[in-house]
Amino acid sequence: MINEAELRAYSPKQVRPETIKHIHFIGVAGTGMGTLAGMLKTSGYRVTGSDQGIYPPMSDQLKAWEIETMTGFDPKHLNPAPDLVIVGNACRPSNPEVQYAVEQGIPCTSMPRAIHDFFLADRHSIVIAGTHGKTTTTALTGWLLESAGLKPGVFIGGVSKNFNGSFRLPEGKYFVIEGDEYDSALFDKVPKFIHYAPTYAVLTSVEFDHADIYDNIDQVKAAFLELMKRLTKDGQLWVCNDYPHGLDVAKTTKAPVTTYAASGMPELRATNIRLSEEHVAFDVYKNERKVANFRSPMFGQYNVANALAAIGVALALDISPEEIQKGLDTFEGIKRRQEIYARVGELIVIDDFAHHPTAIKVTSAAIRERFPNRRIWGIFEPRSNTARRNYFQELLPKSFDACDRVLLGWPFHFDKMEEEERLDIHKVIQDLKDQGKDAVAFPEVDQIVDYVTAKARPNDVILIMSNGGFGGIHRKITEALATRFQEK
Repeated sequence: MINEAELRAYSPKQVRPETIKHIHFIGVAGTGMGTLAGMLKTSGYRVTGSDQGIYPPMSDQLKAWEIETMTGFDPKHLNPAPDLVIVGNACRPSNPEVQYAVEQGIPCTSMPRAIHDFFLADRHSIVIAGTHGKTTTTALTGWLLESAGLKPGVFIGGVSKNFNGSFRLPEGKYFVIEGDEYDSALFDKVPKFIHYAPTYAVLTSVEFDHADIYDNIDQVKAAFLELMKRLTKDGQLWVCNDYPHGLDVAKTTKAPVTTYAASGMPELRATNIRLSEEHVAFDVYKNERKVANFRSPMFGQYNVANALAAIGVALALDISPEEIQKGLDTFEGIKRRQEIYARVGELIVIDDFAHHPTAIKVTSAAIRERFPNRRIWGIFEPRSNTARRNYFQELLPKSFDACDRVLLGWPFHFDKMEEEERLDIHKVIQDLKDQGKDAVAFPEVDQIVDYVTAKARPNDVILIMSNGGFGGIHRKITEALATRFQEK
């Protein structure tokens, strides 16, 4: 058995795509891994994959792509030997398939390194990075380029309704990719975006996250500093003016920098923001020059900022304001980002991926902005490696200002954490009550469903926030509410 030190010292192999026929994914059911598997299968390679558990929606996607999948990890999955093994970042050194692949000399690489070698090497990479907003900004930037006829490659950490999935194979010279600061693989302990060789980059925000691999904000900033080093003076960076840590990081790049925001006086800014039930309208200025009036289907000031970033990139690629507006008008959004999951009469159930206090705050504020006269329930599952720890103990209760009622689920896999690391859910509830909020926590999803079903009103908005499945709560609440209101 190869020891952990030897595995961590393993060097990911550079890929020559023309020599590859069969690719095997260890950990194929992850969002990024499954997306890359789909891209490679669609590109004509034979693709197989294994994972401990393969569930919807990724299992459905893999089936649609006709990718052969195997449950569990077993060396026999690599017999006969593939030409390349792509190892997911969740794989541990003890993984029997990883052990076997290295022992047998089968070339192994990480997901982001493979993305570079197969798709980015001869293209202009547009990397969208940041703690918040990168999925939406990636999807919108990709769509603006697609709508303008540039036929970009696109790789998104979510499901784009426009692309009917999480990727678009490249035909033109640009590739828009979501850049994640999480590490790449057990033998490739650098942030994923380090591999993406940016020509252009967007920095939406920099805050503390990923407490399982970063100890403090300085370590997070160090990761983004590495991205800045990879931008050349021939490239360009857009950085949101609302995040001081992001501005600090941006000062280190050699590339020209443009600040943007939906408030204040950045170089690219939105002014005269107007709301309707269908869209947000705003004027865009570059320094003192008015660029154009735009309207966007995405609600919330933070989504105006996301739109500004995409507009900035599009303008730099000589896409006209008229073409940009055409793209904005036809942008259908991302699944699980302010997505209306169901309507039960006048009552609305909304699904959102928010899992960081800042994301919770701005998402619920956007819902309040969109539905100013309705009662808003904020239902949150502390699920991410950071959200279920006590790092956000003080920040979390301050994130629900726009919500009238707050329900918290029990932190995910609480029993697998050291007690001193755990979020004190009872203190969060008490702090919310001290702020005058109607707040309750429940250890079981069905208890939340029963509580909402009993107390909901016909005009309420139920905002559910989690970066996981939350025990099927969306479907359960919708069905229970439909039964209750139909009975009346």
